[in-house]
Amino acid sequence: MISKNQIKFVKSLQQKKQRDIHQCFVVESTKNVLEILQSDYELLHLYATEHWLSVYNIKYECTLNVVSEKEIQRISSLKSASEVLAVVKIPIEQNNIDLKDVNIVLDDIKDPGNLGTIIRVCDWFGVKNIYCSNQSVDVYNPKVIQSTMGSISRVEVVYTDIVDLIRNSSNEVKIYAAVMDGVDVNNIKVAENSLIVFGNESHGISQEILSLIKEKITIQKIGEAESLNVAVSSAIILNKFCV
Repeated sequence: MISKNQIKFVKSLQQKKQRDIHQCFVVESTKNVLEILQSDYELLHLYATEHWLSVYNIKYECTLNVVSEKEIQRISSLKSASEVLAVVKIPIEQNNIDLKDVNIVLDDIKDPGNLGTIIRVCDWFGVKNIYCSNQSVDVYNPKVIQSTMGSISRVEVVYTDIVDLIRNSSNEVKIYAAVMDGVDVNNIKVAENSLIVFGNESHGISQEILSLIKEKITIQKIGEAESLNVAVSSAIILNKFCV
């Protein structure tokens, strides 16, 4: 049975302030939890139904709480709760800057679903690093975690000053800005070490950052749509850079 304090604690982790205080975050759904269990993340608490535990006979080095479906719904952030929920320790941020191969930069991305999907897209194409501006949505937001579908365990997300990142990058790294009026991405020669910058959902890349980037690229428009979702754009562009 789950206590009132446990309910209060788990639900509080939906807020960034509380995640920062307790240095942990919530993972929901079978796929996401199983991915975390197979990763280097430290699992602190597991809440699961008897049925889930009987199906997934895995040894857990954490506090195990057997709960009913009704109880897990009370602590879930989802409309339809899964049979399992995990509280996971936030790892110590290394802030390692490694610009070898293809890397993604996100300038002020706000939508958690977009960030989660971009993480998943990067995992698909083998991109290991995403550099986010400090104003971007928190990677441990429950909606971000849910949208990654487990890819959070294989892609490094670093929050940093994007202007400094670009200014301090070596001449061996070619920097591209994904914009509406650039060169067709299909007509460029991709550099071995690349940094691709994507902007805010509404305002695009900030002028300060855009002024630092010479290479402007775009996705050729054929139909009448005004714009593309940033996560969709990242997938199309990474298909050019990584395949």
